[in-house]
Amino acid sequence: MSNVCELLMRHPDLLTADTTILGNQADLPNGWLPLVRDQQVRIMTSDLLTANSYQALADRVDYGVPDIQALSGRRVVLLWPKAKAAAQALVTMLSHVVDECFIVGANDAGGKSIKNALKGIADVCTKMDSARHCSLWHATLPDNQESPNWLRYASSCQAGELTLMTLPGVFGHGKVDRGTALLLEHVPAPGSGSLLDVGAGSGIIGLTMKHKNSALNVTLADVDAMALRSCQLNSVRLNLPVDIVSSDGLTNIEGRFDFIFCNPPFHQGKHTDYDFAQRLLRDASRHLTADGQLWIVANRHLPYEEWAVNAFRSAEIMVQQDGFKIICATNG
Repeated sequence: MSNVCELLMRHPDLLTADTTILGNQADLPNGWLPLVRDQQVRIMTSDLLTANSYQALADRVDYGVPDIQALSGRRVVLLWPKAKAAAQALVTMLSHVVDECFIVGANDAGGKSIKNALKGIADVCTKMDSARHCSLWHATLPDNQESPNWLRYASSCQAGELTLMTLPGVFGHGKVDRGTALLLEHVPAPGSGSLLDVGAGSGIIGLTMKHKNSALNVTLADVDAMALRSCQLNSVRLNLPVDIVSSDGLTNIEGRFDFIFCNPPFHQGKHTDYDFAQRLLRDASRHLTADGQLWIVANRHLPYEEWAVNAFRSAEIMVQQDGFKIICATNG
């Protein structure tokens, strides 16, 4: 929702040429882009969709793993992420380079409880404003002499024979999602061909398949730069060479694949959002070979197989267990 930006518009004094807005918010309200442009505010985001929303300000947008060191001497306005661990890591990292920051968050994504979430991290945290179901806070940060390093906040998990690490905020941070675990347990690695893991997160599906069959040509794609860095780190650590692509679903994907695997996201905050899955089902055929297969992980209540038959000749539930199902769609 664009509410966090609407709340910030009530505080134009925070938005100057010395300000960097750190975080992810792709849905921009009317009047926001001209305000940010005119005040020469910088944007730092790990989300490709957010970066794309600011295309008109491309020279003032930094997309990638946040370079916290580059924020030294800047006024930082942090958009509170829904993943609490990621938010706490960000504020701790900021304490290495600034002595204060402003934080705005949607109330249904932890915005109301930012003060409690920052106990032991911020010296003082004071609410400045509340509107549009969002809260704005000012945090005074302790003097932290350590150099900021994202790897301090990485978590690892065991996935079969592989130990994978994830950076904060990446889906499956420090654990294997039950639906993904079900897929890896029941779907064998293809014997040959090319494989695309969409919304790859830490790369758990694609890297597991590559580990089981080194002859596979694997591509990992995600919209989140933190996920892509996690994929890169895991690929190098495990000596499993893969291609890594920044892409919103299939938007930036080129060529065709024998297999596409995906555990689609379906939550935006507390709301259900089927857009990613619907676009994947609609567009996947254009990126599959004639006999290619699309494998999807889904919560049992989601009607993905019903939608898939509108785009594929067949779609079948291959496994159903523990509240999840694995669907295979083909045109063969």
